[in-house]
Order: sequence, then structure tokens, then C-alpha cells
Amino acid sequence: MSDQRPLIPMVLPQVEDPDAIAAQLAGVLRSGRLTNGGPFTESFEEAIAAFLGVEEAVAVSNGAIAISLAIEAAAVPRGKAILPAFTFIATLNAAVHAGFEPVFCDIDPETWTMDPEHLRRLLASHGATLVLPVNVFGVPPDLAGIARQARAAGAAVIYDNAHGMGTEAASREAEALLTATTYSLHATKVLVAAEGGVVVAPDRAVSAAMRRLRNHGLAQPLTASVPGMNAKIDELRAALALASLRRLPEALARRRTYLERLRGALSRHPHVYGVQRIPPGVRPNGQNLGVRLIDAPIDEAIAAFARRGVEARRYFYPPLHELSCLPPSGVALPHTDRLCAGQVCLPLHGRMSEETLERLEAAIDGVAEELGAPRLAARPARQARLDADAT
Repeated sequence: MSDQRPLIPMVLPQVEDPDAIAAQLAGVLRSGRLTNGGPFTESFEEAIAAFLGVEEAVAVSNGAIAISLAIEAAAVPRGKAILPAFTFIATLNAAVHAGFEPVFCDIDPETWTMDPEHLRRLLASHGATLVLPVNVFGVPPDLAGIARQARAAGAAVIYDNAHGMGTEAASREAEALLTATTYSLHATKVLVAAEGGVVVAPDRAVSAAMRRLRNHGLAQPLTASVPGMNAKIDELRAALALASLRRLPEALARRRTYLERLRGALSRHPHVYGVQRIPPGVRPNGQNLGVRLIDAPIDEAIAAFARRGVEARRYFYPPLHELSCLPPSGVALPHTDRLCAGQVCLPLHGRMSEETLERLEAAIDGVAEELGAPRLAARPARQARLDADAT
């Protein structure tokens, strides 16, 4: 029997204190200063830089354009760009539209992020001028290892940290080696501006170039202008982002509590679910709850969760190397293929009631019992057949 209560969606964009924010947005509308910079954009840039512990941050219109803008501002020479196939298509779009040929890198089978060793081999065999590592569900890749490999090969590193706002890492040694780090403020992220992005670059000359390029490349005198883009964040979204940022520490604390609790429920069934490994010293932000199905058909699992009123959705799917618009790469990505064959995300929101958490835990247990028990019981027979065949 299906659960008749409302479906628990995988993502649920949430804004704290919407009435107060609506009043603030009404003030923006009355002011007549809607875009082209303004007090909310300036205040947000100062506040987000302080939150991130950096000298300067540049706010832009969305997370995808943040990557494109960083590539242009850093004047990365065109060539090949190495990126994981297990990422959202925006990472690929930024590289292709900037004139790069994509080369896909495999992932670590436990953290699901770019594998530095495979990156090293690709840099040696293919060469590249750009490397695009990606934060996956709030878990960062081995940035230090990736940055060392890329620097040794003369490649720029732009970190697609769309999922990583608020994630903490014990070591920040790699940050100085990165060309830029980009963030998303999309409605589904932990810091919400409906649409928006942030770019951070260690080199202040790159930040200055980003500010010029995001405003059509205009400069003073105007004869010094260069081809740019319209990548400005407007005052309405900057005001929303600033209000979200003020509540972000509370939101992160809640999401981390939910993440730990739900990962604990999944870990009770290691024969059915595999959880993403969190590297030592990392406190993820709880962006998404990724799950790998060990030995259950993914369509059956999605249907089993749906019957219990829970949306389970494939994410970063299909992997980018399977897109028909791209020629076959000839690069094997076994860990990516294995993960994508059985990976889904379960609901994880910024504010979840005790009832919602209990429903999720019950669904996790129920699906494990429904799908896992028959297969677990069948394993001895399968193993006996394998042993017989071996002899």
C-alpha cells in the first residue's frame, strides 16, 4: 500500500522569514535602484567575503556564469579542459562555450569526486590548460592533490564549488594554488538567492578583471573596454542572498544534524546502501544526501521509495561522457559508470520536522527490507553456483 501523505521531495527551496524579506524587497523596488550595482550587492559581497575568510568576493548572476567569468578573467589559454563526468552539465557548458575540448576524468569510488591519480595520467597523455574539479553533494575533492598535479602540468584550476557553500575543511593549503573558486546561489543550494553565484580568486587582478567583465567589459575610458558579458547580480537577488547569509550558520547546523541522522539510518543496511565517504577533517554542508544502491535495481528502489511517499532521484545523471552530442572519448571511467548505475539522492532540506525525519528513516528501513532481504537470502545459492562453476 502506498503512503497517502504528501510526497517528501528530494529538494525543497526554503527562505527563512519570507515576510520580512518580502518587505525588504519591496523597499528595493521603491528605491528605483534595481541593478547595475547598489547597496545590497556591495553589502553582500563584503559579507560573503567575511564568511568565506577571503579578502574579496565577486557576486554574479548565476553559478554557471561564475565559471565562465573566471575562465575569461584569468585568461586561461584555450585547449583541453579536464573535468569529471559525474557533475551537473553546467560545468561542461562553461568549458565548451569558452572554447575548450572536454576530457573526462574518473572519480574516487568512495568520495565520488575527481580522482587525482587519474587526473595525473590524463595530464600526461592528453595535456590540458584547464582542470575543473567539482564539489559533490557538499564533499570536496582532494584539492591539494589536484592542484599539485595541475600546476606541475601548467594547467589552471577553477574549482566548481557550486555544492560547497559552508563546507569546512581542516586544511586550506590548496586555496592559494587555485585560479578561482566558484559558488552557486541557486534556489536548491544552502545559500539561496533564487539565482546567483560568487567567484573568489587569490589574485586580485583576476577579481578586478571579473568585475569589469561582468559589466559588459566596460572600462574607463570607454575606449579601453573589452568584450565582456552581462553577468551582474541584481539588487533583488543580492538582498535575498544577504538575508539568507545572515541565517546560514543556523541552516548549516540543522542540515548537518539531518545529514548525520539519515546517514546513520542508511548505514544500518550496508548490504543495500552505500554512503559517500567524508574525508578526514571535512564537515560537509549537507547539500544533498547521496546514496549508492549496492545490489538492487535502481528503478525498483525509486519505486519502492515512492510508495512510501519519498522522492528518490538520480542526480548528475546521465554522466556527461554519455551525452550523444559529444564524440566518444575513448577514456574508460569505470568508477563513474559503476556509481551512476545505482546512485540516487534522497530528500535533505534546510528545515525538516521530526515527522519528516521519522518518515524518511522508516522508508530507508522499509526499502532495505523489501529489496535487500530477498537478494541477501539468494546470495548463498548464487555463491554455491559460482563455486561449482569454478571447479
